[in-house]
Amino acid sequence: MSQNTAPETAQQAAQEHGLLRTLVHATYWLDDGLQAYMKKRAGLSLPRAQSMAMIYLTEGIDRPSDLAAKLRVSKQATQQALKALQKKGIIEMMPDPKNGRQKHVVFTEYGRNLGDIAKMGLFELEAQLSRRIGVTKLKNLRTALDADWGEPNGFNAD
Repeated sequence: MSQNTAPETAQQAAQEHGLLRTLVHATYWLDDGLQAYMKKRAGLSLPRAQSMAMIYLTEGIDRPSDLAAKLRVSKQATQQALKALQKKGIIEMMPDPKNGRQKHVVFTEYGRNLGDIAKMGLFELEAQLSRRIGVTKLKNLRTALDADWGEPNGFNAD
């Protein structure tokens, strides 16, 4: 292998495998925009861990263990984020009617109001993105991200 091949291969790899970086950048763009919107409209912004937890909570993932699995973080980290949200008056932890040994998360009225503000902020961010990159590109992006990608195969740690 020549010395010229390695840098070209590394550069090609960076271009071909930059999807993760791009997706993370896009996620942070949306979250940073949402946090700025929330700070302006509700006087509150949340750290990224709490913000990510709120996304799944609004989708109905209301048991801490299920939330930890979705976030792919420890149950302890999830509990810490939930306690912070509870301290801010956004959620309450209630006994799970299906399993008395577990809790589930319920939004307070304040939390529901914040959720409505956040939905409006996300709507405005998507409208802004649509103006910047175009309606067709945004539609194609959503279609590609909503597609069933299946499970990644062939990369077991064994």
